[in-house]
Amino acid sequence: MKALNYCLTAVFCAFLMINTATVVADENLANTNNDLRYVVKQNDTIWGICKTYVDDPLCWKKLVKYNQIVNPKYLPPNSIILIPNQWLKTQQTTALVVAVEGEVSLTRNGSDQRYFLSVGDILGQQDTVQALNGSAMIEFADQSRLLLKANSIIRMATLQYNDVTQLVNTRIELLKGRVKASVEKATNDVSRYEIETPAAVAAVRGTEFRVASDSDEDGQLLMRTELLTGALLVSSDANAQALSAGEAVMALEGKGVAEPVKLLPRPEMVVTGARSFQLPYRIRWQPLNKAKSYIITLLQNDAQLREESTQDTYFDIQNMVSGSYQLLIRGVDQQGFEGRDRLVKVNLP
Repeated sequence: MKALNYCLTAVFCAFLMINTATVVADENLANTNNDLRYVVKQNDTIWGICKTYVDDPLCWKKLVKYNQIVNPKYLPPNSIILIPNQWLKTQQTTALVVAVEGEVSLTRNGSDQRYFLSVGDILGQQDTVQALNGSAMIEFADQSRLLLKANSIIRMATLQYNDVTQLVNTRIELLKGRVKASVEKATNDVSRYEIETPAAVAAVRGTEFRVASDSDEDGQLLMRTELLTGALLVSSDANAQALSAGEAVMALEGKGVAEPVKLLPRPEMVVTGARSFQLPYRIRWQPLNKAKSYIITLLQNDAQLREESTQDTYFDIQNMVSGSYQLLIRGVDQQGFEGRDRLVKVNLP
C-alpha cells in the first residue's frame, strides 16, 4: 500500500511540475507585449529553440529562468515559451527598388557621392534616397512597399529581417516630403514598421497610410498622417494617438499629436455615357464638401508617372501611349489632409 501511495505521489508531482511550467508561461503571456510566443512542438528542446532564435550561448539558462521552467529536459507539446524581443536574432537586410520615374538620387551610407536611382538597385541601412522631380517604389524584405513622392527625402534607418522568425524591423526616416506605405500584416507580435519625422513617429502593422513632413507658416515642423486601412499609432514625446481607418492626425514638434479627424470621402465620378474613347478625354467628378482642392495621381506598373493638384473637378487624359493606367483622385481639406482615393482604371487602345 505504501509503495502504491509513493507511486501515485510521484506521478502527481511529475504532472504538477509539467503543468506548472506551462501555467507560468501562460501567465507571462498574458502580461507581456514584447515577447515572441513560441508554441512547443513534439521533441522540441530548450537548446534547439535557443539555437534557432537566439545568438546568446547562455540562452538556455536565461530562457529556463525567464519562463520558470521546472524540467528543462522536457517541454510539454503545445505549451508556450516566451522569448524577449531583445534576445531574438536580427540580421541586417536590404530593400529593392521596383519602380523609378523621373530623377531620383541615391547616396550610399558613408559616401558623399550621389547616383541616379534605377530599377533593381539594392538599398542598405543608412542609405538616403531623394526624389527630385520623380518618384520611386521601394519593396522591403516582407514585401511591404513604400512610394516616395516628388520633392521628398528618406533615409533607411533600420532594415532588419529574420527568415526563420519572420521578424521584421523596418524604420524609415522621412526627412522631407511625402510617402505612401503599404505594410504587410505582421506574422508575430514583435515586428515593427515605423516612419519617423522630427515631429512624431507613425508605427503600423498591416496597414496602408500616407505621411507628410512639412512646416507651418511659423516654420514649426509638423507631420500629417492619413490612415487608409488597418491600424496606426502616431506618437511624440508629449503624447500618442491611435488612428482607425479613415482618420487623419497632425503632430507639431514640441506640442504633441492632435485629435484625429475624419478623412474626406472618395469623390463620386460623373458618368458621361460616351460610347467612344478619344484623346484628349476628360474625366469628371462631383465636388466634395469641405474640399479646397484635389490631387490626381497617375500610376502604371507600380510607378507613379505624374501627380498634380487642381481646384477643378475634372482631369484631362492626353499625350499618353497605349496601355493600362490607374488614376487615384482624392480631395484635400482645409488642414491639408488628403482624403480617400477614388480609383479609376484607364485602358488606352
